[in-house]
Amino acid sequence: MFKNFFFDKSIPYIITIFICATIFSFLVGSGLYGYGVDFNGGYSKGFEWNRVNATGFDYWGYKIATLKFFEYPVGVYITTFILTLSSGFLIKEFLKLKKIFSLSFFIVILTICVHTWPIIMSTSNAMRQGLTMSFFFLSLVCTLNKRYYWMALFSTLSLVMHKSGPFFFSLILISNAVPKIFEYFQFKQKLLINFLLGLLMFLFTLFVLKFLILPTDMEPTRIIKNDFRLPFLIIAVVYIMLSFVFKSFNENSLFLNLYYFSFISPAILFCGLNWQYERLGMMMLIPYLMSYGIMLRKNFYKIYLVFMYLALLFLTIITDMYSYGLKH
Repeated sequence: MFKNFFFDKSIPYIITIFICATIFSFLVGSGLYGYGVDFNGGYSKGFEWNRVNATGFDYWGYKIATLKFFEYPVGVYITTFILTLSSGFLIKEFLKLKKIFSLSFFIVILTICVHTWPIIMSTSNAMRQGLTMSFFFLSLVCTLNKRYYWMALFSTLSLVMHKSGPFFFSLILISNAVPKIFEYFQFKQKLLINFLLGLLMFLFTLFVLKFLILPTDMEPTRIIKNDFRLPFLIIAVVYIMLSFVFKSFNENSLFLNLYYFSFISPAILFCGLNWQYERLGMMMLIPYLMSYGIMLRKNFYKIYLVFMYLALLFLTIITDMYSYGLKH
């Protein structure tokens, strides 16, 4: 069942991912890393806080994050398990693209990954966002393997976990529809079409947020702690530039998710939604990191991944994300 479900004939990887997800969920749930400020401030209060704050697309995210078993919070275990599971399968799919089948290398990368900012901040801090991110990752895995029924399921689950869900749901739908519509176009034609679509998405997002959703007297939202707006903007711009030379960025729906995100996310920033922009950037950081090096040869890609994940881990530590996001 799991072999067919997760689209990989290699049972050792499936077992490894489940073991890693189980171990890490128990480590985080037990409080070894501390609990996030959101967990202490709300999630641990269970359904009382849930009923007050959970509306619309937040509802099921709150349900899972605040779940208790005989008054003991188990939502943090579930969230961490799903986060680790989805990250493991996403990383595995990227490694498979490069024909990297070393189980030991995979374990090293996954172990470092789950201790970095996007994961560690989403285990017991930004838990609802972490759940949306998890199901979005699984949707990307389905996209890559053309398992569209599963993609629809995971996309729908991402939709009901957090307010960012509709954004990622739309991203998945568009990124899968466009390659089908323009399947027989030449590369240069696809390049132009995708660029114009991306530009249109940027302008549409800017217009909707600026004139239809946000109040005219809204002050720009505050940066939560460290300011990562410029690095995320650079990542997006460079990704768009790389699409002009790397063919798959314009033809593969997996990479198109990041391509269109690179156009849309700056519109969110330009509307003054600073912390929202950073959180969205955090949620896409792992796919960005895995995609950026995909153009490298296999051995260089492995070196690139080790270096980048260690750099991200170092950034996570020196910016006090552990002490800020995870407090006892």
